[in-house]
Amino acid sequence: MNFRKNLTLPLLFLIGGLCAYIFIFSEPKEDYHSINVAGANWGNLDLLIEKQEKKQLDVDLEGKIVAVFFGYLACPDFCPNHLSKMVLVKNMLPKKIRDQFAVVFVSVDPERDKTVNLKKFVRSFDEHFDGFVPDKKQLAALREEFKLVINKSLENESGNYLVDHYTYTYLYDKNKSLRLLMPFEMSIDQIVKDIKGVNRG
Repeated sequence: MNFRKNLTLPLLFLIGGLCAYIFIFSEPKEDYHSINVAGANWGNLDLLIEKQEKKQLDVDLEGKIVAVFFGYLACPDFCPNHLSKMVLVKNMLPKKIRDQFAVVFVSVDPERDKTVNLKKFVRSFDEHFDGFVPDKKQLAALREEFKLVINKSLENESGNYLVDHYTYTYLYDKNKSLRLLMPFEMSIDQIVKDIKGVNRG
């Protein structure tokens, strides 16, 4: 009996020490608010860059965390609201991450949108935001690669129409790997937390 008692105490210390070691030194698993799509074989950021007409993007995406979303200039709600949210998100990021954070807006309405107007619009929110308008052929390729849903409504008498489009934001890490899909309804605090998580790797 004494032998068992003498053995139990060191064994408990050994188990406790092992648990502490695992807790301290094991790599924590990120718990994201966004949809984790790490390892996806679609949403290729390099393809997006290649589909610019005459290399319209001015921002250098190398080594940056990149948030990409699709919309159009006549969008009445999501697009301007999203850009406003991205400004708040960027301002809440630590400076080191903020300086390496890029926002790209890609138009799904090449019939009406022009890149020069799109850039002017996004830069009215933040001078470092960027975007471009693909032509119809380029948009078709992006639609397939990024699993986009784009539906144009019937034109009214004045020729105006709305475009139903995907409202997720694609978040890429510094290696251009797609990591997260961020739903539009996520809060600013949740988005900031997820970007910090992606920055940690």
